[in-house]
Amino acid sequence: MSGEEKEKNKILHVANISCAATRDQIYNMFNYLGKIQELKVYPSEGNINASTLLKTAFIKFDDERCAEVGQHLTNTVLIDRAIVCLPYPNQIIPDEETFFNSGGSTTAGQRQLPPHVSNRIQQLDDGNSVLITVDPTLEQLGLPAYPPLPADTDNGKVEEIRRTVYVGNLPKGIDGKEVLDLFNMYFGEVRFIETESH
Repeated sequence: MSGEEKEKNKILHVANISCAATRDQIYNMFNYLGKIQELKVYPSEGNINASTLLKTAFIKFDDERCAEVGQHLTNTVLIDRAIVCLPYPNQIIPDEETFFNSGGSTTAGQRQLPPHVSNRIQQLDDGNSVLITVDPTLEQLGLPAYPPLPADTDNGKVEEIRRTVYVGNLPKGIDGKEVLDLFNMYFGEVRFIETESH
């Protein structure tokens, strides 16, 4: 593991936080896991208004193991909400404006497409519409674009579809756990795996 990978694991993203929860309550809840280097809570006090339903927090620990253990606090109730704790993939906590402008959300467990990836509706010649996902990285690598989706596909579902991969031609009798371990080790966190024999 490189130092860069370890650094990425030091930040925990905590979503679905009750608006009634204070910064001190959030700090105290996670401080027992280990020393906190930095804590940011969004929206910040000056930006909370009547339409604010939830808060989100970014916690950077001294030790990457604290962020790892912190994920197990998912579904712990703080005030009146079950929080969701996910590893944050970047090394630096985003500022509030960047977080919200990049589609940041305080919805429980909702993941976002990377900021450089965008969705748009495209009209077809036959009058129908499709949802197109544009990823400049795929274009730069000469890889095919994501296949179009129905125009009314829910945003959360689009993200889920776009991070789902099909892996074929695996050795006969391979265990799903082996595939899971391989992908977690070399490519990043895998949330779910489904295996099929033919």
